[in-house]
Amino acid sequence: MAEKDSAKSTSLTDEALPIGTTLLGDQFTIKGLLGAGGFGISYRAEDNTLGRTIVIKECFPFDICSRKGKNAVARGDAMAKLMRLTVEKFMGEARNLAKLRHPNIVGVHRAFEENETAYMALDLIEGRELYDVIKSNPTPSPAFVKNILMQLLDAVAEVHDMDLLHRDISPDNILIEEPETPVLIDFGAARADAHRHTRALSAFQVVKDGYSPHEFYVDDGKQMPSSDLYSLGATFYHLLSGMIPANSQTRLVEIASHRPDPCEPLAGRIEGYDETFLRAIDSAMNVHPEDRLQSAAKWRSLIAEVKVESVARSSFETSSDESPLDLELTLSRLVEESNEEVKNVSRLAVEPELAVAPPKDVVKPEWIDDFNQETVESQESTEAEPEVPDLADPILDARGCCYAPEGEPLSTNWVDRSLKKQERVRQERASRLEMLDPETLGQTLLPDSEETLKYGKEAVHSPENAIRPRIQTFGVLGALLLCFGFLAFLNAVDKLVLQQEQAAVKSEFGKFEMRGSIIR
Repeated sequence: MAEKDSAKSTSLTDEALPIGTTLLGDQFTIKGLLGAGGFGISYRAEDNTLGRTIVIKECFPFDICSRKGKNAVARGDAMAKLMRLTVEKFMGEARNLAKLRHPNIVGVHRAFEENETAYMALDLIEGRELYDVIKSNPTPSPAFVKNILMQLLDAVAEVHDMDLLHRDISPDNILIEEPETPVLIDFGAARADAHRHTRALSAFQVVKDGYSPHEFYVDDGKQMPSSDLYSLGATFYHLLSGMIPANSQTRLVEIASHRPDPCEPLAGRIEGYDETFLRAIDSAMNVHPEDRLQSAAKWRSLIAEVKVESVARSSFETSSDESPLDLELTLSRLVEESNEEVKNVSRLAVEPELAVAPPKDVVKPEWIDDFNQETVESQESTEAEPEVPDLADPILDARGCCYAPEGEPLSTNWVDRSLKKQERVRQERASRLEMLDPETLGQTLLPDSEETLKYGKEAVHSPENAIRPRIQTFGVLGALLLCFGFLAFLNAVDKLVLQQEQAAVKSEFGKFEMRGSIIR
């Protein structure tokens, strides 16, 4: 830190409450001093009700108040209103931070006002500051760095989802618990409602050279989630390079003057890390807010994609720095992808190959013997025909295949024989038709009639044509009967209506005669 900050810390230590001081009646007892900053003082304390050690954070803005006894008194009447506004802001932030429940964020259990200021009761985190880790181990393993960055990004995303800003992320505000669990502490500079700004409070907000973005140095500078991401990126820049980044104000001036950025990018010069991982840190540290990564979730997704891609490129070659959990997740993912590929291949239709089976012994049907015998007899009864070698007359075997008897040449013309057989079939059909001819049958079998003359041979040869006249005749008769029945029905209805009308007339006439007789 700067010498000015060190001097301020020394003065705040002198302003700290003495050991043994009790707060909130006798519920909390101060046991020791943990640290001091421009916004407040942290104490180790004992919770006398629950019997546990906790941290008490006191709202003590050094610029506008001083210690008088146990009280925090404003430095003059001009600062009294600002001091009151600070206390109210502190209490509001404590209530909002108490809603956060995350393993990588320090828990806030109680907030109260006393000694003309305000206090928070927080969990005591037993761990080393990340700043001490950097000093003791200048080259941490990539697995360690990736692990704690993923956890911190998840915690920062939780803070931003509550519409809060941490506003003081730095190596000395990150504690590392065992095993490799980072915890964000010191939300004393947090601001509720990240989209509103108060000029009065900007006078004493904490700024850390190298970690704070340039908008933190400007009154009413627009602060947003990317401001916290700049501080987180600067923290990991220090962790990887071993150097505190250049002041954001200095960087802004150099870039505006078209000179090289004094903060050299990490990409391309840190071994053991994927380039995408390093470029993500460089992107979070862009001087202009609009050029930075805008959300912790986006940054986290980039790192997750890098992890998957690096495993795919390594072809199952893992380094000694890879954690067992990462290896297990990677193998599970690869197994799922392999199973999916197997499912896709199994859905493809596979055409079965046609297998040619060897001929099997088949029982010889009886008709084959008859056919062969008929062929032999026909060959003996017909005259010898000229041999045509290509069109031999075969004999069917048990499988229906053609063969010639042993010792007998194929001498029959198969085409000629088929034509003769067709001619015989036609002659037989013609003879059967002649038997049905009326002239052949005579008058006794089929006498001349209008039906025969009208329909000719078709009436004889076709049963449908023979019965068609009868169906037509019956249809005409049925239609006539239906018409006569309908006319008879209408006549009966007319008679019934006429009878009813006559009866009604007689009734009216009778009434009329009765009235006439009464009048007479």
